[in-house]
Amino acid sequence: MSGKRFKLVPEMEGRVARWYARQRGTASQIEAWRRQASELTDGLPNGATVLEVAPGPGYLASEIARLGRFKVIGLDVSRTFVDIASAHARENGVDVEFRHGDVARMPFESGCFDLIICQAAFKNFAEPLRALDEMHRVLRAGGTAIIEDLNRDASNAEIDQGVRGQRLSGFNAFLTRFVLRTMLRRRAYTPAQLRDLVRESAFRTGDIRTQGIGVEVRLKKAGVNEALPYIPRWHHPAATRQPSTAARPAAES
Repeated sequence: MSGKRFKLVPEMEGRVARWYARQRGTASQIEAWRRQASELTDGLPNGATVLEVAPGPGYLASEIARLGRFKVIGLDVSRTFVDIASAHARENGVDVEFRHGDVARMPFESGCFDLIICQAAFKNFAEPLRALDEMHRVLRAGGTAIIEDLNRDASNAEIDQGVRGQRLSGFNAFLTRFVLRTMLRRRAYTPAQLRDLVRESAFRTGDIRTQGIGVEVRLKKAGVNEALPYIPRWHHPAATRQPSTAARPAAES
């Protein structure tokens, strides 16, 4: 479980990313993002810093920022998604910084974030263990990471019900159902596999639950007096580097 995974498809860019953004940006789905923004940040103190990893079009990150209580940053490996998400935030008058970068090599100092959210993307990471260790590194002591993704054990019936809830058009519903049943489900993790990955990571333990076609993993970084000794399988220079002054990537047309 700790090695690199074969990358099934290249990153979403160009027309594919723009198509995906349209499918996920319907009025009903934006309303769902809004509800999730409140639920996921419940109990988080005002002024907390939130990172969404692989935010795609940025709808959830924008809804978290709309709450007006947190500093919100999104990190995505797709430059097209960074552009789409940034434009969406500007159009909606919310303050979110979307940056281009890899979750396995995050361009952030250690101990920057109070909450990390990753939705529907963890199964696609080429280096899942390294991604978990990076999440642990950039969390503050006592911070939480929430990973939500497709459950590999989900049945066809559960997938069909989940797609119906997205209220997509006939063709897009068919395509989404097909992709979920085939390559995405094969790529996804079972709860047992996720438990093994967490055990190998710097987090060591976590709370894993399933509902419908989804699985949720909640991970907490131990406080200073609770931390267990951990020796990572790799060294990341960002753990000791000086604050970055690198500019954000230029927008692409």
